[in-house]
Amino acid sequence: MSRLSYRGRLFLALLTVSAIPVTLMVIAVMLALSPLTGRLDPSVELARVEVTGTRLNEALLGVGLSAEASLAKRDHEMALSELIGRFRRAGSISESVRSSVPLLIAVVAVVLLFVIAIVGVTLSRQLATPLDELVEWTGRIARREPLPSEDESEGGIPEFAVVRGALRDLATSLDQARNAELEAERLRAFGEVARRVAHEMKNPLTPIRLAVLQMRRAPSADISEPLEVIAAESARLEAMAREFAELGRLPETVASPVDLRELLEEMLRATVPETMHRRFRSDHEALIIEAHYDPIRRAFSNLLRNAVEASTAEGMIEIRLDKDGEEIVVAIADSGAGVPLEKRELIFQPYFTDKGDGTGLGLAIVRQTFEQHGGSIAVTDTPGGGATFIVRLPA
Repeated sequence: MSRLSYRGRLFLALLTVSAIPVTLMVIAVMLALSPLTGRLDPSVELARVEVTGTRLNEALLGVGLSAEASLAKRDHEMALSELIGRFRRAGSISESVRSSVPLLIAVVAVVLLFVIAIVGVTLSRQLATPLDELVEWTGRIARREPLPSEDESEGGIPEFAVVRGALRDLATSLDQARNAELEAERLRAFGEVARRVAHEMKNPLTPIRLAVLQMRRAPSADISEPLEVIAAESARLEAMAREFAELGRLPETVASPVDLRELLEEMLRATVPETMHRRFRSDHEALIIEAHYDPIRRAFSNLLRNAVEASTAEGMIEIRLDKDGEEIVVAIADSGAGVPLEKRELIFQPYFTDKGDGTGLGLAIVRQTFEQHGGSIAVTDTPGGGATFIVRLPA
């Protein structure tokens, strides 16, 4: 035997709960009207009155009455006759009413039950449909399927809209958490492989660099150009190995206070060429964070080098430092070509690069460094042209 659906069970419950008071009310009305609806036969009383009237007339036969008494007797007989007629007609009507009262009560009871059934169907639909929808939503969240749009959502009482909104927020948070966990796991695995590769790359690089140094001591026109190529490529491999080793790993030392204003002002002077326009803006004398100094410095240095490379020789590099609630916000803006919208997330992925000699690890390490410090990084447009990298770190 199949089980009733939730809507069916809810409808039966509402119908039962509503029908019991109606039934009790009908029974109470019937009991209250029972004295009035009892079968009273007026013909017996009318017959008794007629008998007593006849006996009175017979007793008065032969009795000499005055004209006034005769007139009074006649008026009394007429009034009594008229009263008896009215009483009989009223009795007939009363009997008809008494016989129709139970039927009338039954009709009212049926109408009430019908109204209750309609209300029950409406309420069960308003309550059950959104609940069924929410149950279906939980299944979609578990299967990581997208939720219906707001236009596709069923109606129901307003409180269900709040529950739907909470479920949408929950689904969004779960997706973000899952994606963050997958990204973190991917970067952990990649970082472990990268460190092993870096270790293996350093072993042959050391003798290569030593050989280049020795060959440069006895220069020859025939090998000077190949030597430069070997030196440049080995330096590039060494830089790549260093970046591999840094990926996904913070120093094992304890974080210490770092004054971002002091650090960024010094880096702006040291990294950006004097031919370019440099600007630093901040309304705060000092903004301190708890951080590992070397990784944070390398991350900001990488951003500044990228900004310089993206701009012209006389371009503009601007750093804005501010505090937003419990976060410190650093914006590094350049006047270069900017970052296309479709590449703004890709540039932070390992191995993605637009540079011919780039490793594709620089911005990946930058993002991971800021995230390991509890922060984030994003890129947007610079008004007038260029890219602005926005870093948020906990104060």
